[in-house]
Amino acid sequence: MKLSEESRSGEVGAPTSLLVRSKNVIYHAFKWVSIVSIVAIFLSLLLGVVVRYVLSTNLGWVTEVPNLLFPWLTMCAIVAAAAKNEHIGIDLVVEKLPSLPRKGVVLAVDVIAMIAFGTMAVHALDVVEIAGSQRLPITQVAMSWAYWAVVIGFLGLAVDSLINIALVLTGGDQFSEPQVSHGEDGI
Repeated sequence: MKLSEESRSGEVGAPTSLLVRSKNVIYHAFKWVSIVSIVAIFLSLLLGVVVRYVLSTNLGWVTEVPNLLFPWLTMCAIVAAAAKNEHIGIDLVVEKLPSLPRKGVVLAVDVIAMIAFGTMAVHALDVVEIAGSQRLPITQVAMSWAYWAVVIGFLGLAVDSLINIALVLTGGDQFSEPQVSHGEDGI
């Protein structure tokens, strides 16, 4: 997304531009982790099928790859969608409000979301600690590795909500409208 010349040269241009670029960095980072996760899951399962039918043997570790990567795929895709403001929401009532009450509602929702996601990230650290002693049977990888996706995902969502708050407060929230139309962003 590109800002207009007025936005870049205006009073709110620099902070808004930095905030929008931060959301884009979050989007791309989490998008690529999602892509790598789904490709790795697909390739490992494909390898498992080929080995089973061609060599009549079994690669046990192949079944553990989805256990490790699916949480990363899920959480990173959620954060990427939130960074592009493409998450599920019903904005019918909010869009009908005048500008000031609409900003108040958006600000309140983002504050609540930031607090909730931050709290969930902190509590997910307890799960990581508990899961650290559990290991997958074949690879012996700690299950905490998969649960770190939850911590990082909720932190990503909290940071995205914080950026949305800053955009509303700096007057740059009009630049945080959905930037992708129905997944037509491409890879």
